[in-house]
Amino acid sequence: MEYLVLDVGGSAIKYALMNDELEMLEKGKVPTPKEGLEEFKQAVQSIYQKYQERVDGIAMSLPGLINKHTRLVQVPGALEYNLGVDILAELQSVTTNRLTIENDAKCAALCEVEYGSLKGTDVGAVCIIGSGIGGGVTIGDKVFTGTHGFAGEFSYLSTDWTKQVGFEAKWGFDSSALYLVASIAHAVGEDPKTFDGMKAFEYCNQGDERALTALKAYTDKLVMGLFNIQATVDPDKIAVGGGISQQPILHEYIQKSLDQIYEKMPIPIPRVQIVPCTYYNDSNLVGALANYKKTYNA
Repeated sequence: MEYLVLDVGGSAIKYALMNDELEMLEKGKVPTPKEGLEEFKQAVQSIYQKYQERVDGIAMSLPGLINKHTRLVQVPGALEYNLGVDILAELQSVTTNRLTIENDAKCAALCEVEYGSLKGTDVGAVCIIGSGIGGGVTIGDKVFTGTHGFAGEFSYLSTDWTKQVGFEAKWGFDSSALYLVASIAHAVGEDPKTFDGMKAFEYCNQGDERALTALKAYTDKLVMGLFNIQATVDPDKIAVGGGISQQPILHEYIQKSLDQIYEKMPIPIPRVQIVPCTYYNDSNLVGALANYKKTYNA
């Protein structure tokens, strides 16, 4: 069977035609509409119409949090126009196949525990570095969602206890990929508005000391959150994903920064293993399909 799988992000909707073997037969992406819900529905419908005659179902990864009981979006993430919306019903109005929707980072966690770097772990965690820090906790082969589905929303971890409110005091602000890219841009004298992740890591991989200093400052902040996750759930592994997770130098610097924390501890504690997500930036797509297959026993 073939499925249309969509990974909705703040800037783009990635989509793939996938089969039961997790092969991506076709891939593409379109900009995520900023205007409102109707434009978002039209974008999804346009993608769906390309594959309508071929697919047996639709699986979606979506930012934000959907209430399990009311089906309403109660935390919209990057798509504020989804707040209070029964998004499943809205999208089913423009499609005819069965449809599942799950939080994007929970999809990544399901992907990694089913098929990737967390397979076989007793306890695991996933951190997806993007416009914020998406996350998920796995226990056995299941994703732990918590009472309200809010478990693993690592972006909201506090990193500055002197500030009581404001997202600038949260882990999702100063450990996001956007923050890293902007930091490296400033360090090397580039305009952050025209600078991207590829350029940032070009500087790092070329050994530019300014860029590497900015990268180290970033990973020093990033690992504080990883360490807090370790202290909270004691995972076998923490899998790091997102587009920048494909850069080996990032993992090298994460390990350096984490080792420094352990070395400064006055008592010995277990050391968590930090690994890249097996499916890197495709974890959300694979996890969305896994969620569909679990939902419908496909």
